Amino acid sequence: MDKDALAVEFIKIYFSCHPDKLPKDQEQAFEEILSLHKKFKNRVIGDLKKKSERFVDNYFDKKDNNYL
Repeated sequence: MDKDALAVEFIKIYFSCHPDKLPKDQEQAFEEILSLHKKFKNRVIGDLKKKSERFVDNYFDKKDNNYL
């Protein structure tokens, strides 16, 4: 799944759980969605990427050590 699509899914879940957080004005709502999209894309997905890289690195390190 694409990072942007994943961030959009997070935003959908967030606003379905917190409908009162979305402003009534369309421009303000759009700005709020954009800011959340950036936060989710950078922070949450970045953290998931780091954890995934660490897992892969640990897996290959252990695999390489078993051959010694």
